[in-house]
Parts: sequence; structure tokens; C-alpha cells
Amino acid sequence: MRQGERAVEADERGARALREWITGERREYARVFLVEPGAATEDVWGVAGPDDAVLLPMECGAYDGQGMTVRYSGALSDVGDELFLGERVVELQDYVAAAFVQIVGPTAVSMVDGTGWQAFLADADLARRTGVFPSALLDPRVLLADRSALMKPTELVTPSAIRVHRDGSVALGIGGEVIGMVDQLPTLLATPVPRSAALAGAVPAHVLDADLATRGWIGRYLLATDLMKMLRLANGAATISGFGGAFFDDHLADAEPLTADPFLVETADVFVLADTTTLRRQLLSRSTAMVVAATQTSSTLEVAAGRVARQLGTSASEAGTLCREAVTALDVHLGRPTDVSNRVDGVEQ
Repeated sequence: MRQGERAVEADERGARALREWITGERREYARVFLVEPGAATEDVWGVAGPDDAVLLPMECGAYDGQGMTVRYSGALSDVGDELFLGERVVELQDYVAAAFVQIVGPTAVSMVDGTGWQAFLADADLARRTGVFPSALLDPRVLLADRSALMKPTELVTPSAIRVHRDGSVALGIGGEVIGMVDQLPTLLATPVPRSAALAGAVPAHVLDADLATRGWIGRYLLATDLMKMLRLANGAATISGFGGAFFDDHLADAEPLTADPFLVETADVFVLADTTTLRRQLLSRSTAMVVAATQTSSTLEVAAGRVARQLGTSASEAGTLCREAVTALDVHLGRPTDVSNRVDGVEQ
């Protein structure tokens, strides 16, 4: 590999490491450390492993530890900060302001306080009711900070996006809580914490947990924004089942689609089943789309088959076969049970 190609590859790996640090989502690296200017690196040497990445300021001295190292300049601490990786630049922006500023390049959007958190929830609720998604989250240049904390807030995990401050304190992600001091890193990295701790700088943990407990669909909402970007859909160009209403509402749904299950998308003339994990897309007939919708919003095969039989006028046995075929051939699943008393117009509130 030529020197120029190696430099490009290093830049791309550094960009991926920064992306994982911003979002908290693990793909290539087990953990990503961001060491701020002026912070000591010796304690990081002793804990970083070969599968980790370490983001170091340009002025930092030689690094003798393991892991892939990336040099940066600038910062991602306060709104308006910019961090540079070679010629790449990432700006930190407040969630509230992101809807009103011009996005000109890669931007990390963070809920920096309670106002930002409430704005995020309001946008999610609006998308749930109307199918209209916030423009900032549909911009492919925008990364939602600490996104993994929103997907599974109560899940206990060992820290994987770590910020080492100048004063030696250790925090989680862009705006997470301080969990200790740098000389405690071996213990801190081995101690599981809730994913929601990465957002503790913006909103108290008990408030965040309560708000998300009544919105079990938030993870699917975030994947729906990925879907919009994947299909290059603008607001109003298509309907994503579950956002702005259900594909069909017989008032018998007793479940919500699993977070990562494929999405049923209806445009003016076609039905598409799209998977944000595999990136697979399939055209469906109207009757097949109805079977998929019934299966994903039913807690048991019996419930799904009964609903399909009513809609298609088939026997329960034939309807059950159709639902099983949807599960095996289309890789959709029965949904997670919900409280049907907590639904309005077919949409869980």
C-alpha cells in the first residue's frame, strides 16, 4: 500500500473511531478514549487494549500504549466547538439550535440540557403522531450524540466511550456523567453502568428513564430516521408504518414491532419492506404488506392469524401459514406485547 493510501485509510479509521465515540455505538472498536489537551496519558497506556482506539491531541507527547491512535486538534466540549482530524472537521451543535442553523459539514448534535431533551422528545412524539421527522436527524451529515443511550437506556454495560479531562476526571461520551478519576481507570472500565449515564449531563437519570419508559418505540424512531436517509426519503414522500398511523388498523393490535425489525414503507404506488440492518429492500403486494403489518403488531401467531383471516377472508389455518411464511421468508417477527389501553387511534402513546 502506498503512503498516500495508508494516510487515507488512517484518516478513515480515525473518523470511524470518532463516530463511535460520539454515538456510543460499537462497530469496529471495543472502546474509544478521547484524551483532552493537557490530560496525562500514562494511565490510559495501562488500560487501552489492541481493539481500542485512542484520540490524542496533536500537542500530546509520544504514546506508548496499545490500540489505534489518532491525533486531533480542536475540541468537542462546548456548543460551537470544532474538532479536526487532518482535513476532516466535526462541529458540536446543540439539539435545539440544529433545527435553525445551516449544517455545512459533519455535525455532532447533543442534548446539552433539559431544554434540548424536551425538544428531542417533542420531535419524537410529533413523528410518532404525524410521520413528520425533524430535518436535522434526516441530514446524513448529522450524528446524534450518545445515541446508544437512547436505544437501550437501562442496559448495563462497561464504559466504551471515555473522555479523559485535563483535571484527570473521567466522563462518559460527549456530555455524560463523571464516573471517577484517571488513576481509577482499571476499576472504572470494569464497572457496568446504565447506558443512560452517557446523557446524565443533560437530564437527571430518573427523569430520562421515566421519559423513555413511556416511549418504548424511541429506538425504532431513531432507526426510522436511518431508513429515511437510506432510502433518501423526504418528509411526506412515503408513510412508515407506526409513524403517522398504522398500515391498517383493526383495533386488534396488541404489540409493537421489535426495534430492529424491517420497516413497512408505503409510497404512492408501492409497498416496500426495508431493513436498516441488512440494507435489504423488497417490494410487496398489498396483501403481503397486510400480513407483515399484522404479524409485527401481534404478540402471538394466533392473534396475527386471526387478524389476517378477517382482513383477507381466508381460514385461520391459511392465515397462519401466511404469517409463518412472513416470518421465515421476510425475516419479520411477532411484536413485543403492549398495553392496548395505552393506544390512541392505533398508535401507542
